[in-house]
Amino acid sequence: MPHDLHDKRWLDALLDDQLARYDRDAARARLPAEIRLVPAGTSDLAPAARILVARSLRRHRLDHPVPSPQEAFLDEVRGHVELALDLALLTGEPFVRAGRRAELAAFLAAAGGDNALAVRVEPHEPGGASDREVERALRVAGQALQERFFPPGDPVGGLPLHAGAVAVFRRHLARVVMGFLRSGRLDARALARHRAYAAQETALLAETLAALLATGRAPDARARAVRTGQIGRLGLPRDAARAVRRLIQAPRAAAAIAAAAPEPVCAFLVEQILLAQLRAKLSGEGPARFVEAFAAAAKLDAQAIAAAQVEAAAQHGDHELWFEAIGGANPEWQRIADQWEEVADHVVERVGQAVTENLEAIVTEVRQTGELGTLLAKAAGGHPLSADERRKVKRQLIDLAKAVPALAIFAAPGGMLLLPLLAKLLPFNVLPSAWDRTAANSERKR
Repeated sequence: MPHDLHDKRWLDALLDDQLARYDRDAARARLPAEIRLVPAGTSDLAPAARILVARSLRRHRLDHPVPSPQEAFLDEVRGHVELALDLALLTGEPFVRAGRRAELAAFLAAAGGDNALAVRVEPHEPGGASDREVERALRVAGQALQERFFPPGDPVGGLPLHAGAVAVFRRHLARVVMGFLRSGRLDARALARHRAYAAQETALLAETLAALLATGRAPDARARAVRTGQIGRLGLPRDAARAVRRLIQAPRAAAAIAAAAPEPVCAFLVEQILLAQLRAKLSGEGPARFVEAFAAAAKLDAQAIAAAQVEAAAQHGDHELWFEAIGGANPEWQRIADQWEEVADHVVERVGQAVTENLEAIVTEVRQTGELGTLLAKAAGGHPLSADERRKVKRQLIDLAKAVPALAIFAAPGGMLLLPLLAKLLPFNVLPSAWDRTAANSERKR
């Protein structure tokens, strides 16, 4: 149902729609298997929250036409609400619509930066929250969401910030919800810590992306002005925003940023660097060396880097190109989208580990086959494979899985959708060079 963003009650209406359609049993059935098996009321919710946040960020609209900016924004907001509802399922408590509405209003207000309002509207305060207080919290949260995320995307010449800013918001939201679920209350001091941590993540994200882009062409005066303006949309406190504006004009080196970042944030930043490379189509030695320097300074092992590559590739919006490459022309988008979601939920978390632990054997086998490497790179670039090429890939993947059993996930039903992830995880000099030469020769013949 469309919602008018000019109406101050748009978030209230959106929330009412989602709660009216909410089916607790169906929602639980959609959870990844490893979360469904967690006993209700488990105190350590962090592992489940990490999976749910990552899963929520992988979701893409694959229908046509491309959604309008307003609908894309509303989809993101629905994603925030669904994340909070999925986390609430882990308590095993019954769903009470009025109470859950007040809780969601408090969670969104806190993630939007108004901790005092969140505490006041929290339904378990003595006397509970009044409907008027809940409505006010939703108006304030709705305004904050619009100011920070509408229209979605990044301006021409700006930093590729939007995806990372959404991720920071959902990570912040998850921490707020987990704190509430553990204690049954919102604690003002805990909310202040969550907000400060999110502000630190945001500041590091902006500086890191500015440093990444600085490895290429230096920004001109217009780009510098655009990027400065972007900082005003990040929801940072005034002093922090002023500091970040200075940092993005002269960002530190990759190693210095990594050294300043908390250990849990480093893996997140590597994921966002890789995602920014995909979204901004950055190539060449500069960005690659930046990633290497950052990862080395952060002391991230190969498996952590591979996991970040998987998440970046899974979150990147090039799935349609992948599907066209491996599925031929005019694919059935809804069927393929459903298949992608199923594969992502059950397999993506394991791809990085499977490839990393067997990298040497995979590289040896891919080099020996020769043609498989070229076809993998072709599919990863969104270039359609013919029916004969798809059969060859399938056959060679089965042979590869015999030599490296961990790769059976790619040869299994639905595994073809993960081929671009496999291609993106392999060392650059293993397979893209053959495809680059083919593409270059093709261009010269035109």
